[in-house]
Amino acid sequence: MRCWALVVCCGWLLLGEWAVCGAADSQRGEGAALPVYRVEKDGFQASEADIRAVLDAVVGELWPFFPGYEIEPVVVTRGRNGPITLFQRNDRGEIVIRLDTEQTCWSQYSYQFAHEFCHALCGFRDVGRKHKWFEETLCGTASLFAMRAMARTWKESAPHAHWRDYRDALRNYADDVTGERSLIHEIHARGLPEFYRTYQAELEGNPTSRELNGAMSIVLLHLLEKQPERWEAVRWLNTIPPRDDDTFAMYLQNWHDAVPEKHKPFVQKLASLYGVPPVSPP
Repeated sequence: MRCWALVVCCGWLLLGEWAVCGAADSQRGEGAALPVYRVEKDGFQASEADIRAVLDAVVGELWPFFPGYEIEPVVVTRGRNGPITLFQRNDRGEIVIRLDTEQTCWSQYSYQFAHEFCHALCGFRDVGRKHKWFEETLCGTASLFAMRAMARTWKESAPHAHWRDYRDALRNYADDVTGERSLIHEIHARGLPEFYRTYQAELEGNPTSRELNGAMSIVLLHLLEKQPERWEAVRWLNTIPPRDDDTFAMYLQNWHDAVPEKHKPFVQKLASLYGVPPVSPP
């Protein structure tokens, strides 16, 4: 389990040191109240207040791009078999997010929670497993996006003044994850359409493949850091339930049909990026 206060940078980065950070910082909304969530601190071996401070920081980097959105209440609990967001709501009607971390591994809390919170933003549902890999890829992107943004924010406004220097650990953690995704080199060499065609069967059979999804997350990261208002489009990702026989092009078409007009170019861009037939107006 990766957990450290400061990690060694892997030395290989897809993006520049603070590439496109100005776009992400300048286009985020401000002042939006955070969504409702609870923390059950049992098993984390850390202060509930500190856990919440970190999770609030994660939410604060994503939530401003979802104006007027209401999600179901969330509860964060300790997991033991990897982080996960359960499809089944609990008896209180809450989305259950389990994080598999503990003590003061704040980078790990941040990385895991950003991913799982993104599932909530996507309106996740237990249908259509065939193309679930795409949602997993988006959620992997959310982890990198949030941690890189937190590193910038904490330079001036950390949850606690004595946490300010921890910004380097957040950024280094994201860089380390990026550096581990060796398949990104294959995307660079062959292009994303060929990469998708090569691994399509594996993606559809194992939608949580860390290596495959992680490599594609790096590609999407640039698009979402350049224009972070695009994040809002994911709230309509599961509006139209997919069918088992839907192609990826049909899956993207459903998403395109569901999003507001301002987000249709983004879905079209993604279709082009993957080399699938272009989506068209409904």
